[in-house]
Amino acid sequence: MTAAPQAPTDHRLRPVEEITPPEILAELRHGVLGQDPALRYVSVAIYKHASGRVSGNLLLIGNSGTGKTTIINNIQRLYREVPEYHPLRVMTIINANLLVDSDRMEFRPERLFGALEQRARAVIGHEPTAAELKDVMERATICIDEVDKMSGIIAGKPNALGVVLQQGLLTLMEGDIVPFTAHVVEDGRECSRPIELDTSGMMFICAGAFEGLWDQVYLRVTTPGSGEKLKSTAIRTADGQVRIETRFALGDYFKIEDLFIFGMVPQFTARFDNVVLLSDLGVDVLREILLKSVDSPFVRSRQYFKVMGIELEIEDLAASLIAEQAEKHSRTGARALRTIFGRIVNPLEYDPSAYGELTTLPDGRRRLAVTASQVRQTLGL
Repeated sequence: MTAAPQAPTDHRLRPVEEITPPEILAELRHGVLGQDPALRYVSVAIYKHASGRVSGNLLLIGNSGTGKTTIINNIQRLYREVPEYHPLRVMTIINANLLVDSDRMEFRPERLFGALEQRARAVIGHEPTAAELKDVMERATICIDEVDKMSGIIAGKPNALGVVLQQGLLTLMEGDIVPFTAHVVEDGRECSRPIELDTSGMMFICAGAFEGLWDQVYLRVTTPGSGEKLKSTAIRTADGQVRIETRFALGDYFKIEDLFIFGMVPQFTARFDNVVLLSDLGVDVLREILLKSVDSPFVRSRQYFKVMGIELEIEDLAASLIAEQAEKHSRTGARALRTIFGRIVNPLEYDPSAYGELTTLPDGRRRLAVTASQVRQTLGL
């Protein structure tokens, strides 16, 4: 698949059924690093949604910094850049707590559809008719973030508000006809008109960190008599040393029943095609993100130094050491790179001339290198 700024003429468009999940995966991989197993589920879900025949609802579970938002942003990019997917460009992301009224204990779907209408109007590009609005909104992708914060159990106590949200979303995901008042053009005039939205053609992606789930499952696994035990793995450090570490990975022990104990309503969970656990990012992936991701702190810092006429580089070992330190912060994932790299690069950004690593090349360009010794000294390694 190739990106194009404008859709080609209709005779050049393939049927969406011909865009296979492996093709979708290859496109998503351009913007999402280290989560191929999760992307396979996402690719199948997109294929199902695009075909319009079966649902592709997903629940994404992953620590902060593992890429949930990045995946969602790249689905949006896919819809925008692949001409065959232009009819699917209506996509909205909304926080779960905005969909419930805590005072009245009510599910408020109109807040979701209001956000969806604004996106639909931007995609259509002109004041829409009721039929145009209905057509694009019924093919929308809806992303509900922080759905774990609306658990039916919080701090060991029942949370009725969470149950209200889950029951409301469950109804939408099952396929419901929902009345919604929209602003449309009728007989050349703008007016408000009720339209009925059929949610059965929408794709729902719910996401959350589910932080308490890690501790809950860890306790289950490590309780004497559980019949399970943590796995030990040989780890090679950036310096080439090998050590044995015992680590806990949620994906190795997760059972769907764990979500029920966490506070997710079984009927709600059953409406997802798949519950997808994002992997904690390893050293190799974090190193790749540091060096190549457009949101990487290193890439951003290179852009900063270009303003000064300086080319910023980083030694291979320095990048590996930074990734190794970030990997120890599994609860913050790739976000740990920003904090760790920031500690190292801030003195250089403040006064690059104060460091001996700033050199002038024969062609007059200036080069500044982040070295392994700088990393060790700054981080106390």
